[in-house]
Amino acid sequence: MTCARLASMFAAAAVATLFQAGPIGAQPMTEPNISTSIIPVEHVVMRTKKPYPEVKAALESRLGRLDGNIRSLLSENKVDELRAALEKVAGKDGLAIHYVAAHGDWLVLNGGRRNGNVYYVGNVLSAVVMTRQNFGAGLYAPLRVAVYEDENGTTFEYDKPSTLFAQFHDPKIDEVAHSLDDRLAALLAGVSR
Repeated sequence: MTCARLASMFAAAAVATLFQAGPIGAQPMTEPNISTSIIPVEHVVMRTKKPYPEVKAALESRLGRLDGNIRSLLSENKVDELRAALEKVAGKDGLAIHYVAAHGDWLVLNGGRRNGNVYYVGNVLSAVVMTRQNFGAGLYAPLRVAVYEDENGTTFEYDKPSTLFAQFHDPKIDEVAHSLDDRLAALLAGVSR
């Protein structure tokens, strides 16, 4: 075997390895690998006769909020202070408001506002347990809770956390998700009274 032929074979093998191709002459993978799945989700609708302004006030006063100070601790990598701040903001319910989407206000574009918000609530310390196991769990953390005025009082709607997170088939994620089920149900029952 000549040196030129041997060098050519090594070069072809190196190129194949570089492009993770199969046999020599195969094309590199250029298409994304896409998979889909259908997951069963339990949607919860809870109604109370308590007026929306009272429910909104109770919810917002009961939960802490992730704010600029917490985000600064994160950007500065002050881990111990950050952990303490996150525990404090979660309070007795183990949940905090991350964001508020004023969907009811946006309805002005459709002729008139409506009393209603979507709250992004969660617990960062719980979320990192799940995203450490599977980063895709971050799609559902924080949780979303729609709270809006209806003709008889106030309605809450949310997707039950354990059914959202079950798709990851991970016992550690399932454990946290079931605790979120309990925390969220207790919170909404509490602000409904």
